[in-house]
Amino acid sequence: MEELVLAFPTDELWKLITYKKKGLIKGNSEVLKRIVQNGLFLKRSELEEDPSFKQIIPYAIISNKESFLLFRRTSGQTEKRLHNKFSLGFGGHMNPDDSMGSREQYLIDELKRELFEEVRLLNRCLIEDIEFIGFINDDTIPVGRFHIGLLYNIQVSNKEVYINETHKMTADWVDKPDLARFYAGMETWTKIAFDFYIK
Repeated sequence: MEELVLAFPTDELWKLITYKKKGLIKGNSEVLKRIVQNGLFLKRSELEEDPSFKQIIPYAIISNKESFLLFRRTSGQTEKRLHNKFSLGFGGHMNPDDSMGSREQYLIDELKRELFEEVRLLNRCLIEDIEFIGFINDDTIPVGRFHIGLLYNIQVSNKEVYINETHKMTADWVDKPDLARFYAGMETWTKIAFDFYIK
């Protein structure tokens, strides 16, 4: 069966939030709520080359105080363009779920599902807060024209966070002042999160 993913009409999106060709667009929870509630589940194969829709991708960074978990994707990743790139975020497409209650809660549930696909929280490491930061857009690259990121910061209570699939990526905690050293090797959305939110 063909994969369905959550998307939103591009023209309508730019009526709700201020267009920025590349960067982080500040948003509030009310606007996010309208976008998620009115989004459509459509065939992914038809959306991949259709700029009239933006596929909605929750994209979360993991932080503990002033430190951030920096992922390094290895050649074990299926997405070749991300091989050996550094990433502060993780995320993915949103698929329909039979148990969907409210769309906003579904969004957080999807974010947590993605989190626990990537990492394990051990030794009493807890999620302390999940904060919505804004929308990541980058129409300067082909893949960016068809996607919009929902940037979140997941704050955890300690640094006992471990990668599930170590053949696909590694991760290390990096203090905020040291992140700039990795900038040249960061993937696009991570650079945007760093430039407009962390730095």
